[in-house]
Amino acid sequence: MATPSLKLRCCLKSNPSPPPILFLHDELITQILSCLRVKYLMQMKCVCRSWNTLISDSMFIKMHLNRSSLNPQFSLIYSNNDDHGFIPFPVSLLWENRSIDIPSDPYYQLNDKNCDEIVGSCNGLVCLAGYSLNQITGYKKRWLRFWNPATRAISDKEGTVFYNYKYCKFTFGYDNSTETYKVVLFGSNLDHPETNIVKVLNLGDNVWRTIHGFPAIPLQLEHGYEYDGVHLSCTINWMAFQNVYDRDDILEEFVIISLDLSTETFTQLMPPKNYNNVMSIIKFPNICVLMDSLCFSYDKETEFFIWQMKKFGDEKSWSQFLKFSYHNIGIDYELGHPRIKLTPLHLSEDGDTLLLANGQQDSAILYNWRNNRAKKTRINNKICWFSIRDYVESLVPTC
Repeated sequence: MATPSLKLRCCLKSNPSPPPILFLHDELITQILSCLRVKYLMQMKCVCRSWNTLISDSMFIKMHLNRSSLNPQFSLIYSNNDDHGFIPFPVSLLWENRSIDIPSDPYYQLNDKNCDEIVGSCNGLVCLAGYSLNQITGYKKRWLRFWNPATRAISDKEGTVFYNYKYCKFTFGYDNSTETYKVVLFGSNLDHPETNIVKVLNLGDNVWRTIHGFPAIPLQLEHGYEYDGVHLSCTINWMAFQNVYDRDDILEEFVIISLDLSTETFTQLMPPKNYNNVMSIIKFPNICVLMDSLCFSYDKETEFFIWQMKKFGDEKSWSQFLKFSYHNIGIDYELGHPRIKLTPLHLSEDGDTLLLANGQQDSAILYNWRNNRAKKTRINNKICWFSIRDYVESLVPTC
């Protein structure tokens, strides 16, 4: 019996005509292209005019984003001498505790982008912030730029604002109802809370709108650590405190302030009621997002607690998710020693492994709470762990 290759040669000799041309339906081509990485799609824009039009189409961009979201990544900020930059990497590298290399491509550095801060990322779009100081007037100038590292597109400076606030923080979010990217600015002088401001900027509008009636003072700096706003389900949430009166005493009580990006209105949420909500009792309260749920964490004596809000906005849905001691995660701690700030960053897809940033040692810990084992990450010590964010490659434009 002749081999397949021999049969093929005989067929070619008897019928030397060229093989038939294979035609693919447009829908199949679209499906195939939507599965490719951004860098290949950017090259394929040059194949023909129709492909360029397709890859630039908003419906195709959404389709590709939905596909990319199935393979999520993280992003971090690294510091190297006087420079710092952006590192995207697959989620698997973190959970497998493999090393992450600082990109050799200078494109990922921030110096040449006239920015010094990464505010956050949504749908593959990264918000950058720059800064300058007028030595004569004392006023500070800040601006924003929107950057897509995958397509290598970056906007001009937008949202320039002048201010003399001690603290000025930005948070980047996405309004699903209007498909609008928004930046929220919070300016604060803690000694004069009446001067606090909250402003919102829509991507492309370049106009800041003031939102009045902020109900509490967000924690900006506590023991040298920053508290950022948390983006979840079309809202931005801050850890904050307010004064409460107990007979003749005034106590500071923790609250969570939630800004709805679609209506641009505030809601005040109380943390779990099952603990003593007094700043002198618990330390380093924080909020984060784990498994698409708002979580509240804090440190009390030698133990660390994480509560999960099962239904966002419903204070009755708080449930204690985790409780563990410093000994469980390999940290020797004694009462009376300087406090250690732990911050939950991410939870693995199976829910077993928690990534924690250790603020005292500038390192991160992988803690499997089911088998009660912890280990330090093997990642470069130039990483800024508190900068970790969800990231996904996309074709989302910068304007």
